[in-house]
Amino acid sequence: MKKNTTKRSLLASVLALVMCVTMLVGTTFAWFTDSASVSVSKIEAGKLDIDVYYADVIEPKEDTVWTQLTENSKLSFLRKQANGTLAQDASILWEPNCTYSLPALKIVNNGNLALKYKVLITGIQGNSELNDVIDWTMKLGDADFVMGSEHRLAAKSGDTVASDILTIQGHMDADAGNKYQGMTIEGVSITVLATQDTVENDSFSNQYDKFAQYPDVAAVTIAAGDDATVNNAVKDAIAAAKRVDTATGKTTPTQIVLPANATVTLESGVATPAQGQTSDIKITGDKTTKIKFQNSNGGSDGSGTTYQDGANLTFQGVTISGGTEQFVARGGVVTFIDCTINGEIKKTTADKFVFSGCSFTAPVSQANYGCKDIVFDGCKFDTTDGYGIKIYSEGYEKDKTNNLTVKNCKFKNTAMEAKSAIFLDHIIGGITYNITIDNCTFEGFTAVPTANNKWGNRELITGSIIKSGEQYVFAYQTGNTEPYHHTLDASQLVVTVK
Repeated sequence: MKKNTTKRSLLASVLALVMCVTMLVGTTFAWFTDSASVSVSKIEAGKLDIDVYYADVIEPKEDTVWTQLTENSKLSFLRKQANGTLAQDASILWEPNCTYSLPALKIVNNGNLALKYKVLITGIQGNSELNDVIDWTMKLGDADFVMGSEHRLAAKSGDTVASDILTIQGHMDADAGNKYQGMTIEGVSITVLATQDTVENDSFSNQYDKFAQYPDVAAVTIAAGDDATVNNAVKDAIAAAKRVDTATGKTTPTQIVLPANATVTLESGVATPAQGQTSDIKITGDKTTKIKFQNSNGGSDGSGTTYQDGANLTFQGVTISGGTEQFVARGGVVTFIDCTINGEIKKTTADKFVFSGCSFTAPVSQANYGCKDIVFDGCKFDTTDGYGIKIYSEGYEKDKTNNLTVKNCKFKNTAMEAKSAIFLDHIIGGITYNITIDNCTFEGFTAVPTANNKWGNRELITGSIIKSGEQYVFAYQTGNTEPYHHTLDASQLVVTVK
């Protein structure tokens, strides 16, 4: 592999993993006569299932313990600890002559179909010239890793699974000068693309899936420029991402990399695909990159309500601008990773919302508003509103179970308002709430929660209050009027604090 190609394959401390998989679909026929019939006992579609695991080691051994990565996982380079072991450290500062390795990665075929796969590395941001003084060594097994090359894994058989090991190490030139001080590179992603291999036989041969295609993932890097130029380029990239390919009949998953110090405005509907389609768009940047949601038509929903129905959208490493941000993506999944969110998030309406490693300076005031599942993982809430998350329902979820998972989060009530960290309000009859709070810390929630009587008819259900030590973790209020202020019984509200 040429040196400049290796340079462009840089992975920094932020690693986001996206795994794209193609499923096998079979066709069956039924035969009939006027005197007899034959039934087939079972028809089962094969399963294509590729997973990636990591371990905090440089050279894995047979007894190495592996942890499965998820779509929202982030990995840091390893640093040697005082006891001689290696551990991930996001605070590592590179300097001349240093050498750091990422945790070892294991690519595993957990499905019952043989597969072939490629590994792509995309999304470099920041000072790419820093690559000039870092030598990267990447191995797939014992061989040099070649980006985009094709590899094969046999189907899982019993407890036996086929796997490959990927290792990545960087060494900074000992003679690197002062010009490289303070430079950063971030926003890099590894994508593992898998499809069927020509191994299994049908009634004729094993070539029936020889034309199986990899799912395409396009990467678009937006050049720096004035805000108008950048915004027009982003619109063009989004338009291309949601355009239906005439050959496949589908849209192309796309990662859009934004330049530093840009302000990007996402107009309502810009990512909404054609009817019956889904757009998959990931927008990345750094904390100097600001994103603002806008609805020029305004109306009763206000100028901050953005409708992106049918879109799977991921925002990573950016700052969401101030104001009231109301996000509606019915039929899609919305994910925020490592974002600073300055605005008040409302109307979280989608199939699912995920906030991973985000910082909030204003509360999420209408969680589960039209959304069955919301996850907060590794987030920080530092607000003056007396709470970090307020669950708020208005009928879109009727006769459903709403799931809220809050784990590894830190809540701080800087104004010492008399509220709990997580607050439930505006309850519709017929909805059940399943709330899990796991491994979270709380500060400033020592005052006994009181009702928010902005509307003059709220009443705190004192039996709902849950504490963690001296901190008030959860409470809910109602107005005791139907349909919007229903009082929940024990079967309708399950709160678990771990």
